[in-house]
Amino acid sequence: MISLEATSRLLREVFPQHAKYQHPDYLEWEYLRSPSGTVIESNLDDEQGRYGHYALVPQRWRVNGKPCTYALSLNTAVSHRRRGQGVFSRLGTTVVERARESGVRALIGVSNAESTHGMVKSLGFKSFGHLPVVAVLPASPLRARSFDLGTEGEMSAWCSEVGSNQGLAAGPQRHWDAQELSWRMADPAHDYQVLISDGALAVVHATSYRGLRVAVIVKVFVREPTVKAEISPIATAACSALRTPFALYGGYNPNLRLRGLPVPTRIRPSPLNFIVKPLLEDLEPSDVVPNWFEFLDFDAY
Repeated sequence: MISLEATSRLLREVFPQHAKYQHPDYLEWEYLRSPSGTVIESNLDDEQGRYGHYALVPQRWRVNGKPCTYALSLNTAVSHRRRGQGVFSRLGTTVVERARESGVRALIGVSNAESTHGMVKSLGFKSFGHLPVVAVLPASPLRARSFDLGTEGEMSAWCSEVGSNQGLAAGPQRHWDAQELSWRMADPAHDYQVLISDGALAVVHATSYRGLRVAVIVKVFVREPTVKAEISPIATAACSALRTPFALYGGYNPNLRLRGLPVPTRIRPSPLNFIVKPLLEDLEPSDVVPNWFEFLDFDAY
């Protein structure tokens, strides 16, 4: 039985800086409401309560057009009272085996500086380095006029059309349909907005970094994959809609022409180490790495 309250208390203890864990509905939304399936987890408890937790959230993917399941590695937490006792390895071994038994093809995640070593050394993940992150300054306001704030209906129609096209691409691709995107947009701890133009749809979010309000471009869908979208008009529209001085974009998108100022890892809240682990014996880590992976594909924003 899934005990969200015990897990929530542990996450608030271990990550007091993350406001999302303070929201009463966040874990229920993330663990139980996804159209891709409910959480795969491992927990450890003692007389004082939950002291260890590791969760994987299933995601629908396609590899060369064929459907499969990946799982996002997230929310690894060990109480301060149990550090140094091998708790992480026990949690990880259990949850990886449960994922394999559930038919999950691969695990994918973005780890912080503290957890990366354990993920690689203890659980056999392979690190592919830091996700690229760039800062983009807004251009002329005229460039933002091609984008309008989208309604949920427009977003669903867009995603159904474009997601089905992109699902036919070679290699691993996350399957984004209207149901998946609607669930992701319903995250109770974040306030997303959708920007739509004739050629692109962008999901954006405002955050605060060191007291400065910043627009974050968390996902970009392009209508025609053979024509790359420019990041500048999207960033300009995001800054205009969210009233911020600049925008951030992180990750990989083969349909996006990315130009901006690289953000050094030393000034990021997390280095954003990109890690993967195949669960099928005939797969190598390079076989499961996607070329399209952005902030909305994990839980940074």
